[in-house]
Amino acid sequence: MGLFDSLKKAVNTDALKNVVGDDVLEKLGQAVQQGMEKAGIDSAKPSSATGQAEPAQPEVQHPVPQKAVFVADRFNDFDAIISRNFPDFEVRRNVSADTLQPGCHPACTPVQFLFYRDGSPVLAVVLVKTNNYRGMNVVATKKICENLGIRYIRFYHEYENAEDYVVKRIRENL
Repeated sequence: MGLFDSLKKAVNTDALKNVVGDDVLEKLGQAVQQGMEKAGIDSAKPSSATGQAEPAQPEVQHPVPQKAVFVADRFNDFDAIISRNFPDFEVRRNVSADTLQPGCHPACTPVQFLFYRDGSPVLAVVLVKTNNYRGMNVVATKKICENLGIRYIRFYHEYENAEDYVVKRIRENL
């Protein structure tokens, strides 16, 4: 079984569906299919050790819930808000926790937006899900920021986060 076949099989597991949700799963499935196409792999061609073609998985269409927002879209929303309202600040995007504290656990959540003043980091803005903001990976990043004297705020990416609200909270913490 090839890499892309393994990925396709993994995308269709119930365990993965429970962790990431149908909308993310659909996008992952599309990415796997695009990767197969770019690599010139036909999903109907033989890929197993026996040389027989594995049966193609029927494409499952999942309705996207109205309330769900894909994480990348929310990141882009925040990026646009920050670019418009804070042009005088140096803002680094997706800063790994290891950049702030070398040697920290690799699972620590990255800081999506790190504001700098006079070359020093002053505010970490992190986007999290409501069900994982107390996860060890998020808590560890928060602790790293606190230990370094960097203010830390979080926004829940599945909420609307109107621009005036986001700007107000960031300004209060700068």
